[in-house]
Amino acid sequence: MIGGAGASIVGPVLVLRRAVPLACIFALLLPALAASAAPATPGSVAAKMSKKKKCPKGYKLKTVQKNGKKVKKCKKAKGGSKETGGGGGSTSLFEAPGRKLTGNEAVPFLQKYLFNSTFTDCPAGWPNCSVEERYSHTSGGSFYYCRLTSVSGADIINGAKAYQVQNAVVEADGSWTFNEQVENSGGSSFYEWHVATNGAVNGAYQFNGGAFEQIGGLQYVSGARDCSY
Repeated sequence: MIGGAGASIVGPVLVLRRAVPLACIFALLLPALAASAAPATPGSVAAKMSKKKKCPKGYKLKTVQKNGKKVKKCKKAKGGSKETGGGGGSTSLFEAPGRKLTGNEAVPFLQKYLFNSTFTDCPAGWPNCSVEERYSHTSGGSFYYCRLTSVSGADIINGAKAYQVQNAVVEADGSWTFNEQVENSGGSSFYEWHVATNGAVNGAYQFNGGAFEQIGGLQYVSGARDCSY
């Protein structure tokens, strides 16, 4: 701890003054004057370059005209900032709130992005993929889980179940997490979801208090899809 209890200063700083011969003063000043007159060394140039203006994420340094002079200014990069997590660098799908939102503050965000959406491993929709798993949330409060395949009798159709959102957190960058309870006739399903800014979705599923099963490789798409083909 700096300056905390028990900290002490080891000895005072003393300034000693006494007469110094004039010749000695010149002898001390000459090296400093020579250094100031000498050309800049590569090391000093590098030090100055290291102080070059840096732009925040999503902006690039560009030369622009201002009052008849060319100046460097940070300009927003085309396409916005890029995300490196989850889905491999696509543009953010969600408006960043700029600060963490929880509780009632997160409700408008959920109304805009969750309450009419689908998490799917086939964004184009079946039959564009041989198998599609989709988890949909309607604005009317219905939850659909569907597994659609090309094999007769292998599909899973579990739709129009009520869902309840819990513990929603929206991060400052627009990524979000939430839990939800889905009531089924055979018991209760619990989900935990993590949605990255590029729409990559991962989560976990638990049925009737059993072991958790990991869910991954899903993509957020706008619009709720039921189990229709």
